[in-house]
Amino acid sequence: MVIVFAVVGLIVGILVGLFNASNAHNGGDAGGQIGAETTVTHAGDALPPRFWTVVMTSFPRSSERSVAEARAKVLKGEGVENVGVLDPSQYSSLRAWAVYSGVFETQGQAAAHRDDLRGRYPDLQGCYIKSVTNDS
Repeated sequence: MVIVFAVVGLIVGILVGLFNASNAHNGGDAGGQIGAETTVTHAGDALPPRFWTVVMTSFPRSSERSVAEARAKVLKGEGVENVGVLDPSQYSSLRAWAVYSGVFETQGQAAAHRDDLRGRYPDLQGCYIKSVTNDS
């Protein structure tokens, strides 16, 4: 049953990304982005097992999740879209809490998003792309 909800959530996320009205106003499209308008990712939210993203900041695993969520909220308030928090216990490729933007199928799509973020937000010059996996 949980898998059914996860699949339905993923499909809804894709459809929202495809038909996101704000993209029409910005002259852009989701361009390979897997899930659009993620606010804060909680355990159980459906993300693919492998994807590329832009990590805007990270916090040690010993930190409380709320620290990463607070930073994600600030970035969202500054206008950064598709912001979320990745839990390092859920992804073998992560060593820390990651505040991210976007979920992409390819490295090139993530790199283009990183460049866009760096161009629009001076405080995100240190953001970087990351391949995220939950392989054990």
